[in-house]
Amino acid sequence: GAHINISGGGLVKTAPNPGNAIKFLEYLTSPTAQTFFAQANSEYPVVSGTPIDPVLAGFGFPFKEDPTSVSQYGPNSATAVQLMDIAGWV
Repeated sequence: GAHINISGGGLVKTAPNPGNAIKFLEYLTSPTAQTFFAQANSEYPVVSGTPIDPVLAGFGFPFKEDPTSVSQYGPNSATAVQLMDIAGWV
């Protein structure tokens, strides 16, 4: 399957303005913001119905996701960085 980069947002318990933080997170998942980020970053949006960049659509959509659990990323990160170093990616 295709590798998927994970991005996320959250709210810490001690946030000084939790109401505004929630509004910001809600905005980031709005169709308007998702369209902006999808076009600006050439990434697939997370909100259904958001337009997909034509170049990305050309790679195939929908696609089969890599089933690797995010919990496995940490233990394998050192090896992954070594492999990227060997391949000249970093």
